[in-house]
Amino acid sequence: MTDMPDPVRRFVGSAIGSFTITAEHSWAGPGRPAVWEVEAAGNRRLFVKHHAGPKGYSRETFSYQYWTAALGAGRAPTQLAADPVTRAIVLTPVPGRSLHDHPLGLDIEWVAYRQAGELLARLHTVALPAPAARATQAGWDAEAATMLRNAALILPPHDVAMLRALTQQPPLALPKVVAHADYMPRNWLWDERTERLHIIDFERTGIESAARRDLSRLEYRVFGRRPDLRFAFYQGYGRALSDGERRACSAYAALDAVSALRWGLDHHDDEVVQQARTMLDTLRAEHTASGSEGEVTCG
Repeated sequence: MTDMPDPVRRFVGSAIGSFTITAEHSWAGPGRPAVWEVEAAGNRRLFVKHHAGPKGYSRETFSYQYWTAALGAGRAPTQLAADPVTRAIVLTPVPGRSLHDHPLGLDIEWVAYRQAGELLARLHTVALPAPAARATQAGWDAEAATMLRNAALILPPHDVAMLRALTQQPPLALPKVVAHADYMPRNWLWDERTERLHIIDFERTGIESAARRDLSRLEYRVFGRRPDLRFAFYQGYGRALSDGERRACSAYAALDAVSALRWGLDHHDDEVVQQARTMLDTLRAEHTASGSEGEVTCG
């Protein structure tokens, strides 16, 4: 178990009084936050999250302050205390077990994915104060060029050619939303007793198009192999993807797959490598089925 740093321990003690660490729930890897489950006075169960850097801390604390209420009462943890000096936060628990670690039966899984769609729709419809800045052609070209350079180091030429075709043109300028940005089953907790889904981990949450990460990752890491879950999810989401969103999904997935593969290989993270390879497999299948290098969809 990773030791809780003394400054974090002092902050937590000042916020909740005496406590005991009962478990650690950190994900291995550089730059990832440390997470401890603790027991406070009166057998109160809480979580302490220690962010590695200021960006994740700022995003998560802002999300709990302004955005997570849109999910509905009890659907996300409540932030009890936060300290910008140590970058630590104290959170209430939410009931349930991660879908990543505890697969559900088919019928219940369908219900959980429908609820996942409902909750993401609530987040995506949070009112924003003003339109966010649009990405530029130059910005997209730079992202695509970096991706292709990395791809050439780790993938065969035919895959690089496919990725080049997918990213030759920037995605359409889609509306910006409040995006979770890591909306995957590992961050969904299913409570068997109430049959309700809960959402955790908001350190990547910010403003971007729904297709940038939230939808493209589900499409290419999950739904490519489970179209039944795609149907359940979008039934909850309340609408199907537009043509522009479908095309954007494939372009963003190309960037994401190479970035994840490079990171996973560099850090010997087999799970991230497998996620990246799943995305590439789905992109290849669609690319082959389309019969055209420029018309790949994800819906």
